[in-house]
Amino acid sequence: MPVTALYFLPASGPDSNPTQDILAKLTSYYDLSPLPPWTLSHRIFRETPFTQPSAQPFPSLTNGVDKAKPPGPRFLQILSLSHHAPRTFVAITTTHSASQIKAATPASSNISAEAASGEPATIISIAAGPSSEEFIQLIISKFGPLWQQRQILSAGYGHAFEIGDFRVRVGELRQGGSGGGQMGRGAVCEVTWIREEAEQEQEGWEVGEAVVKGFWEGLALRGAREVYWVPGLGDGEGTIRQWCELLRPR
Repeated sequence: MPVTALYFLPASGPDSNPTQDILAKLTSYYDLSPLPPWTLSHRIFRETPFTQPSAQPFPSLTNGVDKAKPPGPRFLQILSLSHHAPRTFVAITTTHSASQIKAATPASSNISAEAASGEPATIISIAAGPSSEEFIQLIISKFGPLWQQRQILSAGYGHAFEIGDFRVRVGELRQGGSGGGQMGRGAVCEVTWIREEAEQEQEGWEVGEAVVKGFWEGLALRGAREVYWVPGLGDGEGTIRQWCELLRPR
């Protein structure tokens, strides 16, 4: 199985252009073989507070520490990627309170609350196109009291390349609907190590992750949010789980 990692490089100011920064590094260091452009569409809905399970009225305390903190809100994510067509993916993920995050996780780590909890997102797929649009309208019109739309993200006409044993996709992530008023958030980058499958299985995920991480670090781009392993990665929807983790609000 190919090994993939995802990166989000935020815009540092109104004049910054992380997408061009990544492309400049790639063209400076490598001979690029262009691939067809790609697109991303992502909507996220937040569970309304009154639908969340209520906390215990009298939580247990140990040395003055509340041991019954409830989980954070759930998020419903609707994700479409052109290179995963003709399917659109629907995921429900959960955040957790700080006390539930794995002990000894550094504050600067890219391990998310969900990843630390070990609980994979619930993911289904539906047909892309009109069916997914109908599903979105159903959530908005009929399930508004349960799910509040929080944000819309997109990346249009992204760049894609093969670079030796790697496939790299880069796109500008924008927030806002198609009606206008979009705001640039930064750049997203998907790096996949595409060595032969038999060799991949023998060397294992950890080796592949180190190879991909080395490729990214070689670009000398600082300040990116990084996603490597996530719960449920080996179930056939691994890259989708990584994208949901990358795009989920913090």
